[in-house]
Amino acid sequence: MSPPAADRLSEEDIGRLFGVVLAELHTLSLTKARTVVAAAGITGVNAPTQYWDPFLAGVERAFYRLEPDSRLAALSIFAAHFSKSEQVQNLFGLHGFEYVDGTFIPTALLDQREARYLPPSSASELAKAMKRLVDGDETGAITAACGAVDTLMQQLYVAHGLGDPSHAAFAAKVNTAAQRLRVFEEMESELGALGMNITDAESIGSEMRKGTNHAAQMLQTLRRTMGDVHGSKPALRRAAYDAIKWASAICGLFEGR
Repeated sequence: MSPPAADRLSEEDIGRLFGVVLAELHTLSLTKARTVVAAAGITGVNAPTQYWDPFLAGVERAFYRLEPDSRLAALSIFAAHFSKSEQVQNLFGLHGFEYVDGTFIPTALLDQREARYLPPSSASELAKAMKRLVDGDETGAITAACGAVDTLMQQLYVAHGLGDPSHAAFAAKVNTAAQRLRVFEEMESELGALGMNITDAESIGSEMRKGTNHAAQMLQTLRRTMGDVHGSKPALRRAAYDAIKWASAICGLFEGR
């Protein structure tokens, strides 16, 4: 089966990313590495069972003998196996990609300067949302943008004992997390510490609170009316873009928590 269209990489990209997973194979036992290679559909690697160098060289030769679609599928299987490795994800990032939910996403689609101010899971989901928008999948972009917020809320609910997230509506989770974690009160305090008078600090906190509530309500409505991973619902391009930016703003409030 061919990988998803979003996974389409240049031959140069495939070569660089394959180099990462080939090196990572060496961190496994030789027996485990052979199992992973076989799972990726690479067979016919004739090498002594006790030596790494001829084995890895054989894997590389067999990989490049595959047809392009099979080569990409093998790379995706390797990446899925190592997806929980922070080192591998960092190396993918150095080559300009992130592996998220079975897809290689160009990290440039989400400005890395912006990603620094977001929780890691949010940055990944928002990058996926932007990729879908660029590919013309507005409904999928809205779904992924809302997913960035929802995933973060679930993590916060568990980490801070805020209750059962499955029993709260989308926007309610955002408002509850902000209230219980005192996000806006902390912001007002920090503004005061910078020398801002208390009236202005409280005004900013109040407007941010209202703006966040409105943004969460908007995302909740967009997800219900336009969000669809199958792309069967009509959606506005500008609404999808706004959804990504509002989701980013909400997630950014909780960075570091």
